[in-house]
Amino acid sequence: MATFEIEGKEYELKLDYAAVSRLSNLYEGGAYELIGKAIAGNLELFPIVVHAALFHTGENFALKTVNQAIEDLFNSEKLTFEDVSKILDKVVTQSFFFATTVKRLMKDNPEAAEQLAALRA
Repeated sequence: MATFEIEGKEYELKLDYAAVSRLSNLYEGGAYELIGKAIAGNLELFPIVVHAALFHTGENFALKTVNQAIEDLFNSEKLTFEDVSKILDKVVTQSFFFATTVKRLMKDNPEAAEQLAALRA
């Protein structure tokens, strides 16, 4: 389970239908491009995923609020690339919605599968 602290409270990050719908429409390549960027630990994708993964809370956080929390963590050296990569992996590639597709893609690309396994270690 991935979590994220915002405004002094820790929240579980998980994808609901609204979150998946938001994320799947981000890129021209749709869900496949999203998965690739999540596996790569894309820093531009990170706040959007965190924001979407907070939809289920009903707190209606603004993306600007999420960006500020991430910037604060980054500037205080409490957020590393490894943290970003692991959260993107847990929230996106290991989510019930995308996991089957990720497994199929990894089966067809052993090098990517090794990289993902190393990330999860």
